[in-house]
Amino acid sequence: MTIASPLRIALLGSTLLSAGAASAAEDLLYDMPQEEFGTPQQEVPASAWGNLGRIRLDNWIYFQENVNGSNQWQYRPRLFVPWVFGNDWIATLRTDVPILYTNNRGPANRDGNYSAGVGNVFFEPIVDSAPLLPNLTLRTSLRFVLQSPDGPPFGVDNQYQIAPGVGFTYRLPDVLRGVTFSPYFRWIRGFNGDDSSTDLIDTLQLIPALTFRLAEGWSFAFYGENPITYNRNTNRWFAPLDMLLVYRATDNLEFAFGGATKVGDPAGATYDHIINGRVSWFF
Repeated sequence: MTIASPLRIALLGSTLLSAGAASAAEDLLYDMPQEEFGTPQQEVPASAWGNLGRIRLDNWIYFQENVNGSNQWQYRPRLFVPWVFGNDWIATLRTDVPILYTNNRGPANRDGNYSAGVGNVFFEPIVDSAPLLPNLTLRTSLRFVLQSPDGPPFGVDNQYQIAPGVGFTYRLPDVLRGVTFSPYFRWIRGFNGDDSSTDLIDTLQLIPALTFRLAEGWSFAFYGENPITYNRNTNRWFAPLDMLLVYRATDNLEFAFGGATKVGDPAGATYDHIINGRVSWFF
């Protein structure tokens, strides 16, 4: 892959686009550790210090059509390693490794031919509380985003990012077949830019995750994967419509298929639509 130095405005545009693209895949926040079909709760009595919960490996595939007409494929392995404490609090380490294949242009893909590269790898410690009230738990997290080793259009390479988040989960098992509301808020802030002229990322994410249990093993989620965003640098919102159908085939295997699309022609859109699916293994 060849590295080039295009005009600053082009670099900024493709950097912002790739930042949105690389982080389009988000949290499955409706799938909380305390869910009976979910992870990471382990079906053994916890010791005083707790036990290692069920490890989960998601294998995500995305197809994304960008607003500039380019396309992007992405494979994203996502690993959750939980520790379940004796008091029912849960600490989980999440790791995402996005690998992109795109014809989007940028310093690392100057000619606009299809090319592969690594996006912004991140690590995220997550803490889930024990139930504070019946059917109510809290969650907080702190995401550490590394620079992309390849750069735009695969990811942001001129700064690191940190992203604190907070939210809660409220379950309504007696409504319909079961409803779960899991809103989450995250602030993504760039730091340690290459130089004083680096435009640091400053983005808010809103994930109003709402999940409906359809039948045994089946559920349907709104905003289970792709968030609503507000770019504080441009003062622009992007509120796509995101849906995901989930099927728990066995205790150790789960499938999901869905996607997101922009509504209308918002100025802050980072993509036209996304089609995504995953295969998840529980260990």
